[in-house]
Amino acid sequence: MKWWRGREKKRPNGVSGRPEQPPHPENFEIRVGGLSHAFAVLDPSTTVGPEPLHIPLTGHNVYVDLVASGDQVLVLRDLRAEVTGRSPMKPNGVSLVPQPGPGISFAEDLAEARRRGLENYQPMQVPDAEVFLDLTPPLIRPALDAKGIPVVPDFGLPLRIAAGTGWRLVLAPHTEDRGLVDWRLLADVTCGDYRATIDWDLKVTAETTMRTFRPGGTEPDFTPVHVIAPHWRVAWPPTGSG
Repeated sequence: MKWWRGREKKRPNGVSGRPEQPPHPENFEIRVGGLSHAFAVLDPSTTVGPEPLHIPLTGHNVYVDLVASGDQVLVLRDLRAEVTGRSPMKPNGVSLVPQPGPGISFAEDLAEARRRGLENYQPMQVPDAEVFLDLTPPLIRPALDAKGIPVVPDFGLPLRIAAGTGWRLVLAPHTEDRGLVDWRLLADVTCGDYRATIDWDLKVTAETTMRTFRPGGTEPDFTPVHVIAPHWRVAWPPTGSG
């Protein structure tokens, strides 16, 4: 089983995502997106900006879409992660994607929002790899089940994308930090003679703003995201993780 750990990588003039050579967009595309069913919400402010900030909760899907759009093979040689910042955060609330099945709406406008949400519902995907952001350095490894067996047995790097085809790689970022975690995903790719390291700046948090009360309990317990949304829960933590 191969594991991948993050490492420091110097960039010319400190510019993030600067390729080593001029890009050849006609030969390949790499896009990063994602899916979260729960977000911590920061209201507009002088620091947040004029629009609310929605921060995906730990265990969401990060998609790395690789497309060999030319006539050459695209190779994803390495994936790394770096934590670029941690800061205290007090969310103003949490936003949840409505799940199929019985639901409760307390006002007509909420019922309409639930209907629209269900029309656009997308299920979470089982990840190919887990990203442990609380380790130093961060660790990217194949996603494991409760027995320590990879849930996607054929996943491994380097990953070769044949010319004219594409591939979606699904990652599950993991943190137990209830503050705001800024992190960077880095990909080393080659396509023919072209080599580059491409990166993307992302955010995540573990803070759900919710607490669980138990009969006879004196203090409410923190409610993790997997209790309220179908986010990926680490079943086999690596040594040294929280």
